[in-house]
Formats: sequence, C-alpha cells, structure tokens
Amino acid sequence: MTKNTVDKLYRRHRASIFRYFYRMGGNYHLAEELTQETFYQAAVSLDGFRGESALSTWLFRIAFYVYTGHLRRNREVRSLDRDIPDNNRARDPARAAENAETMRLAGNALQKLPVRYRAAIVLREIEGLTFEELGAVLDVSPSTARVILFRAKERFRSLFNQLTEGDSSD
Repeated sequence: MTKNTVDKLYRRHRASIFRYFYRMGGNYHLAEELTQETFYQAAVSLDGFRGESALSTWLFRIAFYVYTGHLRRNREVRSLDRDIPDNNRARDPARAAENAETMRLAGNALQKLPVRYRAAIVLREIEGLTFEELGAVLDVSPSTARVILFRAKERFRSLFNQLTEGDSSD
C-alpha cells in the first residue's frame, strides 16, 4: 500500500467519517481525534480489505469500532458542544432560537440512545447508507439492521418527546 493510496482514501472519505463521529458524540475535537484514529486503523489494515463491501462501508465499520472502543476507555459523560452555525439567526432571531432549541433537544435525545441505535440513525438517516451497508457496519443482516433502525427511531421519538415535554413545563 502506498502513501498516495492512503491520502486518496482520506481525502475522499474524511468528511463523512468526521460527520459520523460528530453526530455520535457532539464534540468537534473528539470527532477530529477519532477520525484520525479511524484512518490510522484503516491504513494499518488496508492490505486485509477483501472487497466484500464498499470501501466506505468498511471505513464506517472501523469507525464504529473506534467509537465503541473510545466509549469503553472513557466512561465519563461528555458534554455536548454542538457548534453548528445557524444561518437563520440574522433574518429571524425568534425562529433561529426555536431551531437551536429543537436541535439541542434532538442532540440530547440522540446522545441518550444506546450506541448501536445512535449509529443506526446517524449512518442510515444522515449518511445515507443502505440497509445492506448498515448491516455490514453493525455486523448484522440487512433485515436485522431494519429492525434496529425502527427500534432506534421509536426510542429517539420517545426520548425527544420526553425532553420536549420536560422543557415546556417551565
């Protein structure tokens, strides 16, 4: 494997792997660190890639294991530092505040999900993986990936509704 191959792989997939980690943990610096670790692990094991799945699926599988390994090593709860810019702020401050609050509550609900459920939502709904790819990342069949995603969405809705109801009682 050449350095050029690794550089090409990094340039092509870095943004999607970073987004995955950022959505999973909500921390920009942690997402950067885990992205680097993922590509390091990929570079070390690229010769072992058998081509049974798309390269992006293989990278997300590595990313999933990097993230779960990070969680095992660092059991402390991390605060969310979601610093997503809001372009509506200048046009309509009330709408921007409402959108920011909705995003905050959605992020908190997502963080409360078990890692497998969180990964299913992020990879399918945000990154657009197929059920076959999602199954490959989670090491389950495509039909089991569908079930996991369904349960994840149900649990997310429940958590989001609890958080929304909790905030409206102030």
